[in-house]
Amino acid sequence: MADARGKKNEGNYVEATQLNIQAFKILKDVPHPSGVVQALNNISWWLKDVDKSIALNFSFPLGFYLGYYFDDDNFNVFNSLDTIFQVQKENNDPMMYETAFIFSKVFSKLDYENRQIIWKDYANTIYEVRRFVINIKKGNHKNTKALRNFIKQEIEKEQVSIKELNISKRTLDNFLSGITKQIKPNTLRNIIDNLEFEINSSLAIPIIKELKKKDIDKKFEENFYKFMELEVEKQLTKFFTSYLVHYYKQEVKLERVIKDIESGSLIKGRCDYYTRELINSTFEKPPNIDVDSLLTTNQEQKTYTNKDITFKEHPFYSARKILVKRFIKDLNKAYLQEFIEKYIKVDSKRKDMIERYIMNYGRYDEIKNIPKELRPKVPKEINVFVKKYTLKRRPSAISFYVFEGKEREELFETLKVFK
Repeated sequence: MADARGKKNEGNYVEATQLNIQAFKILKDVPHPSGVVQALNNISWWLKDVDKSIALNFSFPLGFYLGYYFDDDNFNVFNSLDTIFQVQKENNDPMMYETAFIFSKVFSKLDYENRQIIWKDYANTIYEVRRFVINIKKGNHKNTKALRNFIKQEIEKEQVSIKELNISKRTLDNFLSGITKQIKPNTLRNIIDNLEFEINSSLAIPIIKELKKKDIDKKFEENFYKFMELEVEKQLTKFFTSYLVHYYKQEVKLERVIKDIESGSLIKGRCDYYTRELINSTFEKPPNIDVDSLLTTNQEQKTYTNKDITFKEHPFYSARKILVKRFIKDLNKAYLQEFIEKYIKVDSKRKDMIERYIMNYGRYDEIKNIPKELRPKVPKEINVFVKKYTLKRRPSAISFYVFEGKEREELFETLKVFK
């Protein structure tokens, strides 16, 4: 990686990228999480002003391994999310909105001291991502000058008639003149559905919000029925897995959804957009990441319009689903509902702790080559928990010892609740 930096300083970006790829492969085999993420971060950041399409290619595995290896409070997370966001914004990639959402959620979880440290280094990014965060709750949109000026410009440019917009002349006039202080979601969607424009980072957030909701609705129309055809146990494992890895969980009423699943009374119309997104996520396939192909595939920059935009699952979430699935796969399904019920009842601090334990279980389950004499044994404090839920002993033990000092004591108290 030092050689790569030297090549970059010489302006030899191709060779610098190839050296970082070599470093990535070596460090992934170790594995060395910080090195893996740093190698990919170098490529994306160094190329963003040289070849932004290739930089975007590498931002995808960067997001994946960032979510795979690190907890939210690790400083590597902010450095790499900053890189990913800036690269996606340069490419007008729709995933930039989800990256902004992840950044803002991770930042909000920090304690005061760590928040000040991050604020010092990433103040500009913190201010910037706030403009890109999409809240997909129901509700009217504020009629801003930027929003109505854009709509007016597009209507005039495309010479679209009132009839084609499927709204009344009075409604449109009141909106464009600013008399109406808020605009209903359906009204805005009717307007933008009858226009065609490119997606870029300067678009008003209400437009992106309605496009995202439309994308969720389209996927949910098919996925809801697929979800309901699954056995109840499968529905629970899939939804709970999706819930644990997404930051949308803060907006979802998990207890109600779980009760509806268990009783077979989950109704399509009662699912809010956050719940719909989590159900859609259960059908997202894990990405196939081939780092070698990312450099040779010099694709032209993709230009999205409101007609073809789709909001793919962020690789940060995809990676964490792999980790959680390893834990859920080993979990004794006779106690699945009990485990979920106990998770629901604990406070937010304990929820966060059990989530980290589950993620670490998935991370360390992958490591197979630890010499027998170095393998930690399951401590007696959590032996009952491990046996009850039929978890593998090695990742259970390592996941426990990842926590130190007071946190380890708190984890023990948390796992006691689940025994």
